Amino acid sequence: MNQEIVYLYDNSFEGFLTCIYRAYYSRENPSYIITKEEQIDFLVKTIEVDTDLEKSKKVYKAIQEKISEDALIKVFTVFLSEEKDMGTIILNYLRVAFKMGAQIDDYNIHPVVIEIDKIYKRVGIEKHRLLGLTRFKELQNGIFYAQLEPVYNVVSLLAPHFSTRLNNERWIIHDIKRGIAVFYNKKEWVIRNIDEPENFIISEAEEGYQDMWREYYKHIAIGNRKNTRQKKAYMPTRYWKHLVELY
Repeated sequence: MNQEIVYLYDNSFEGFLTCIYRAYYSRENPSYIITKEEQIDFLVKTIEVDTDLEKSKKVYKAIQEKISEDALIKVFTVFLSEEKDMGTIILNYLRVAFKMGAQIDDYNIHPVVIEIDKIYKRVGIEKHRLLGLTRFKELQNGIFYAQLEPVYNVVSLLAPHFSTRLNNERWIIHDIKRGIAVFYNKKEWVIRNIDEPENFIISEAEEGYQDMWREYYKHIAIGNRKNTRQKKAYMPTRYWKHLVELY
C-alpha cells in the first residue's frame, strides 16, 4: 500500500505556491498541503517544502496566464480563509484548472469548483461587511486607527478600498486576532506584525466625535420598529465589540 504524502509549508502564500510547484513537477503526488503547525497523522509521509520565491513567482504567473486572473484572485482569497484543508482544496482545484484553462471559471458543476467557490464566497461576504463596519479612531498623533477581529484573514483585502477612500490620511487597520496590521502612509500600504498597542491614545476631539455618534445612533433608532434579528443579520454580534455606536 502506497503511503500518503503530505507537504508542509511555512504558512506564507509564497510557501504554499512553492508546494504547488513541487507537486506539479515531481512524481510525489501529494494528498494534502498543510502548514507546519497543523496536526499530522503519523501514518503519512511528510515532506517539508522550503519557500522558494522564484518558484512561487512562476506558479503565480502560470495561474494568471494559463488559467485566468479570476482564478488567481480566487486562489489567493481562499488561501486567506485559513480554513481547515484549505491548501488541499486549492491543490485539487488547480489540478483541474491547469487542464481546463480559463474554462474552469464557468465550470460550476465540478465538485472541486463548488468546494472552492463556497469558501471564496464566505470570505467575500466578510470582506464586504467589514468595508462598512470598520470604525476608525483618530489618535493624538493624527493617525486613524481601527481594530478588527475578523473570522478570515481579510485585512489585505480591505486595504485597497481604504487606500482610495482615505488616500489623504495616515491610517492603520489592526487585526488583533492575528497580530498583524495594514499601515498606510498616504502613498502606499504594507502589512506588518504588530503587538497590542500601548501608546495608541485617542485624541480629545475623537472622544467628542464618538460621543456625538453614539447619541445620533441612539436618537435615530425607532423603538417600535426595532428588529434585533435583522440587525444581527447585517451586523453579526462578533463585530459589535469594535463598533463605536454599540459600546
